[in-house]
Amino acid sequence: MQKNGQRVLLIDHSGTSLAIISKLINEHIPGVAVDAAMSAAEAFQLLQQHKYALITTSRNLPDIDCHDLIKTIRDELSLKVTPLIVISGEKMGIFEEQMICEQVNGYFDKKLGQQKLVDYINSFLNTSPPEATITGNILYVEDSATVALATKNLLSKHDYNYLHAKDAEQALQHLQHSFSRDNILPFDLLLTDIQLEGHMTGQDLIREIRHGLGLGYEQLPILVTTSSNYDADPDGPNRIFSSGANDIIEKPIREPMLIARLNNLLMLRKQYLQINHSDNTLNMEH
Repeated sequence: MQKNGQRVLLIDHSGTSLAIISKLINEHIPGVAVDAAMSAAEAFQLLQQHKYALITTSRNLPDIDCHDLIKTIRDELSLKVTPLIVISGEKMGIFEEQMICEQVNGYFDKKLGQQKLVDYINSFLNTSPPEATITGNILYVEDSATVALATKNLLSKHDYNYLHAKDAEQALQHLQHSFSRDNILPFDLLLTDIQLEGHMTGQDLIREIRHGLGLGYEQLPILVTTSSNYDADPDGPNRIFSSGANDIIEKPIREPMLIARLNNLLMLRKQYLQINHSDNTLNMEH
């Protein structure tokens, strides 16, 4: 039996890479169907035939630019909420500016190894919380006392450190104060509702973080919670992603999905810190 009927689409120009990743998924995530495409044309055909729980793509394809591939998947095929991750051997920072308005849920550096890649893919598919969570400091923004209490209980249960802000203005003050004080960002992730009371919405907060403070997708990953009806507002996800969010999770929040998505983004932040540490070490040596 397939795991919840889930399918994964792998897009890569390299048949060897496709074979390796397919084998890893089949061995370590049993029950998930895997389809592979070596070109955009093959991928688009498969996407019209099947519903996928996850799409992965390399940066280099023979018949289309990666950015155009993503735009076609999100806009022309209207797959606005299907998780889509980029798998590459190149640093995300090189491409980050180009990816700002693209709806990519994650980026995986091949240098981290095959087992971590399997864990990363599995975290998008899992219906149970990960066995081990990646710890981190979370700035949580939610104006509903009931929702906030339930979510804070989940965060505490999984040993996350968090600071709760009741509106976007308060959250921005925390970020501005901590960032300007010692030039070190104490938060590893922002978890925010998109609909907030006050003068600023969740989207306003995200835009200010990305453009006003200049904090990038790896430097401060952002996970958005929303109760929006995408059937009535199909452009809703596009607006959220375009404002600078890394990922979206729908309310009511389910524990396994929340923890998996937090893990994904905290891994991204961890990669960023590791790469920066390595670069700083090299600069000091020279």
